[in-house]
Amino acid sequence: MKKIKELWNKNRVMFVLTTIVIVCFIIILVVVLQMFFGVSSSPYGDRLDNIQDMPFTDENINAISTKIQESEGVSEVEVHCQGKIIYIRITFNNVTIDKAKEIATTALEAISEEYQALYDVHFTIVQEESDTVDGFTLMGSKNINRTTVTWNNNTAFTVDEDSTEE
Repeated sequence: MKKIKELWNKNRVMFVLTTIVIVCFIIILVVVLQMFFGVSSSPYGDRLDNIQDMPFTDENINAISTKIQESEGVSEVEVHCQGKIIYIRITFNNVTIDKAKEIATTALEAISEEYQALYDVHFTIVQEESDTVDGFTLMGSKNINRTTVTWNNNTAFTVDEDSTEE
């Protein structure tokens, strides 16, 4: 017992500091393990918990597809839902870019307000180049906080080789 008291008196500060370091290491280890190996088995974590009450069904997909197919110039429509995003890909025949945007946004009419408040909508519209219309691929999206579709900048850039600086 005397040896233990003597060891404690000589190294009291080291014992306390070592204990603090070990406790901090255990706390850091627990936090890191929970962050990287959490309890959720879903690849999305807990971000999708509230969509279980309103799953996006095949009926919803068919309603969107039918609404878009009604428009003139649409050759193909693909709709699928992954996570909290509804992906809509539309292929057109001889349609201008403005008309294509207009047709794509009609899909929002087939999606109820409850689903628009829960799911983001992503559009991809494609037009192959033809004699009458330039080809384009355009992407747009509408998230749950917006009421309109935001389209990417589809400005074509050309390089004039004659005007390069020498």
